Amino acid sequence: MIFDSLKNSEIYEGIHEKFAEAFAFLEQATKEDLPIGRYELDGQTLYAMVQEYDTKSAREMRFEGHRRYVDIQYIMRGCEAIEVAELSRVEADGAYSEEKDVCFFGDCGSSTRAVLHAGEYGIFFPHDIHKPGLTADGAPSAVKKIVVKVQI
Repeated sequence: MIFDSLKNSEIYEGIHEKFAEAFAFLEQATKEDLPIGRYELDGQTLYAMVQEYDTKSAREMRFEGHRRYVDIQYIMRGCEAIEVAELSRVEADGAYSEEKDVCFFGDCGSSTRAVLHAGEYGIFFPHDIHKPGLTADGAPSAVKKIVVKVQI
């Protein structure tokens, strides 16, 4: 997992050949206020989803993990907390969906919690499970987020 702001994205571009393209999309998206939806950047190799929602309590959300994609979750508006834990510390709460590249997990008892504000992002790798969309200060917050999926 990595938490940082968009102004520092070039530090991470060497991690994956598609990260530079992903961050360039996020830079452009901050200027355009894109509508909700899916954006194909390079077929299934690189795509983005623009989402809007109200944050929820940790009790209402589940940890999730992905095998084929790295998530770059960028906050455009609002503020949310995200909990992260190492995959090896928990057992799946259900079957892995090959089609959706997602598996859900129960609580692990010990996780790292980060609060992301507009202009900040988290990067989640297949060995990370994450619980996004959480209230940061106890009250729901309206969030606009872009999730860029980078195939590995």
